[in-house]
Amino acid sequence: MNLRFPLFLLFLATIVFNSYGQSGPSSLVVHELHKLQNPTRVLYLAAHPDDENTKMISYMANEVGATTAYLSLTRGDGGQNLIGTELSAKLGVLRTQELMQARSIDGGQQFFTRAVDFGYSKNANETFKKWGKEEILADVVWVIRSFRPDVIITRFPPDSRGGHGHHTASAMLGIEAFELAANAEAFPEQLEYVDTWQTTRIYWNASVWWNKGLDTIAAKDPAYVSLDVGGYNTAIGMSSNELASLSRTQHKSQGFGVRVDRGSQKEYLMYLAGDTAEADILDGIYQSWQRYGFTEGNHLIQVLIDTYDATYPYRSLPKLWDLKEQAEAISDEDLRRSFRQKVDDIILAVCGWHGEAVVQQNFMKPGSKQEVELQLINRSPAKINLVSAKVGQESFELNEGLMMNELLKQKLIHQNGTDDISQPYWLIQPYQNLYDVEDQELVGKPENDPSIMVQLTLSIDDHIITTKVPVTYKFSDRVDGEIIRPAFVVPNITAYSEASQLLFLDNEAQEVSFTFDFLEPIQAEVHLEAKGFKLSQNKFEIGGKDESSLVNTIAFTVKPKNGVSESYLKISVDGKELQSLRLIDYPHIQQRMVLEDAGISLTTINLKKEGDLIGYIPGAGDEVAEAIEQMGYKVVLLDEKMIRSGNLNQYKTIVAGIRAYNTCEWLPSVKAQLMKYVEDGGNYIVQYNTASRDLLSEDLGPYSFKLTRNRVTEEDAEVSFLLPNHRIFSKPNKITSADFDGWVQERGLYFAGDFEQNYEAPIGWHDEGEDMQPGGLIIANYGKGTFMYTGISFFRELPAGVPGAYRLLANLLSYTNTSSNE
Repeated sequence: MNLRFPLFLLFLATIVFNSYGQSGPSSLVVHELHKLQNPTRVLYLAAHPDDENTKMISYMANEVGATTAYLSLTRGDGGQNLIGTELSAKLGVLRTQELMQARSIDGGQQFFTRAVDFGYSKNANETFKKWGKEEILADVVWVIRSFRPDVIITRFPPDSRGGHGHHTASAMLGIEAFELAANAEAFPEQLEYVDTWQTTRIYWNASVWWNKGLDTIAAKDPAYVSLDVGGYNTAIGMSSNELASLSRTQHKSQGFGVRVDRGSQKEYLMYLAGDTAEADILDGIYQSWQRYGFTEGNHLIQVLIDTYDATYPYRSLPKLWDLKEQAEAISDEDLRRSFRQKVDDIILAVCGWHGEAVVQQNFMKPGSKQEVELQLINRSPAKINLVSAKVGQESFELNEGLMMNELLKQKLIHQNGTDDISQPYWLIQPYQNLYDVEDQELVGKPENDPSIMVQLTLSIDDHIITTKVPVTYKFSDRVDGEIIRPAFVVPNITAYSEASQLLFLDNEAQEVSFTFDFLEPIQAEVHLEAKGFKLSQNKFEIGGKDESSLVNTIAFTVKPKNGVSESYLKISVDGKELQSLRLIDYPHIQQRMVLEDAGISLTTINLKKEGDLIGYIPGAGDEVAEAIEQMGYKVVLLDEKMIRSGNLNQYKTIVAGIRAYNTCEWLPSVKAQLMKYVEDGGNYIVQYNTASRDLLSEDLGPYSFKLTRNRVTEEDAEVSFLLPNHRIFSKPNKITSADFDGWVQERGLYFAGDFEQNYEAPIGWHDEGEDMQPGGLIIANYGKGTFMYTGISFFRELPAGVPGAYRLLANLLSYTNTSSNE
């Protein structure tokens, strides 16, 4: 991971002391003490990353001081990606990290269920059919019982106003789980780990999205309460809605950057179930530690606040030790443990404590020994002694004193477990619509704990506390300075090929190559297998005794045998299939990794094409250009200069990548050149764009049409050939209904609407119970050439190796305007 925070984010990252006891600015201790006064818990509930109202989370966490969490049913793996090519599982990892960064700013915690985001759903019934309602309901009940909120707030209403079926489902599940969490007969297997829990009330965070006159309605309807979430917090020097804006902007893969809001701002909450609130969402909930038997708790904290000296914060240590000791009176064991840990974090903060545990490499193999260097510093007069350290199951007695403002370095030797791998826990087992998580206590957990953690036992002024420090890899860059990344445990050998799939348009052999990464030099024999395909060689010796003799690449050919339509190329060592290491690495998130099977899908397709050279305008990030190359075309990536001054007539077709008109600011300004290319005989295909605030122009083609939110979400929706004799279905490939078998996630999205009569719409689909959607592909002849807009999800189908999608796209790319010659 790259920690390259802008200065303001570096500041914000310290607002909530992290769980590993690092210190932040001294003045923020007062903020943490204020929050410590309130034992109340609030759970916000919605369906996806970016659904959450960060204003509510920030307000509850920072202004009210309640322990606040967001439960997202999914990790957003079925969405689109504005900043890269990650989709599906890798996109879920990216969006999980965006949520974690958002929570690090707004002060919330994060939970998930096991639900897989399968893309847009038009109603809750379809959603429950895919996920299994009882399974996801059990997860929501589990999070409620584990987190034990006093109040639940849903982002969406429990009806069709939620729009997306996942949205509606999240509110329906919230209401049902609100009741069931208190029922010992509901999901009794959970009670081995947690107790039942009765939340006081559940409300819906209503919005002007659904009712423009909400402020007037809420003022008259007692079912509503309102909150002003724009108050200024002097302890942190920002308002809750300022924090919320910065938190919201972490959802960069979805293009959700926003301006920073300041000033008074109302939020409205509407009653759903439980006790009603009169004026405030927390009415009737005792927001004091007296609720749990700690009668002096709030008074002791207030004394700390009143006497705190930001110039000499360590002077609060005696009162903090007393607060921690007195906290034994808290009757609830979990809350007592949490309270005392937060006090420990504040103790470390007032000592100016900083602790790191560093290794010399980003990646380590299972079972390997690592030198872990502790780097610890005490920037206060407090007497701190490092008593011991524990790494995994290994303990080290140290008894090293930390002199004031002097860096202590201590080296430890740690051996990783032989089964330790840093794969995200929800991706370890195969899955479809529900992640397979066998360990009940992992359900809801946002992500893995750090691969290696050091637990330190410290003596501070003769008081013992423990704190944890994650093991990281740290290096310096001449431009970005210090960069900190996680330390990952990965297999000793990983394999990588440029191709995740190979298409065979004929019986000709294709060359395949693999590159291998070794954490430690080793000699091994690679075995290759692909049923129904002939390999020029199926065994290779790789590796070596040292770096100088290392063999890390292999190349061979693959050729289909007659009658084989598809297969899978397996690559293994010692009978175990190799994996590829994929890094999810962007400046705004912590680096994460995903291990995937290193094998390659092999598909033979009866596909013909016309033309050789395709121009491609990159959009928000997709793998369509690579798929077009698999079809036998040469693809040239086009930029503004090439379109303005290049010879466009050399291209059989020019294709605009997904959301190109949402992301390429220069693209609308070259319309004249693109339309001249079409007029002269070219073929210009625009893939889907969103009809959103970031659409740069609605003037995309030679004749007018509108972008809509219409889509067909059922991937097996029956195809209708609305113009069955259209050339798009016959040249050069005969397209039949069989070409629409085996599609994934959806048929298409953001279809065209209100298009002029110059356009033809040759194909349509519809979801069950809905009207025909004809705007997935519109075609207009213009001059000697052709313009097309398509919402068909080629960006999903092609990487998934769907043969019919390749054949249909080949016809679009090969299309010629014959009417100009008639």
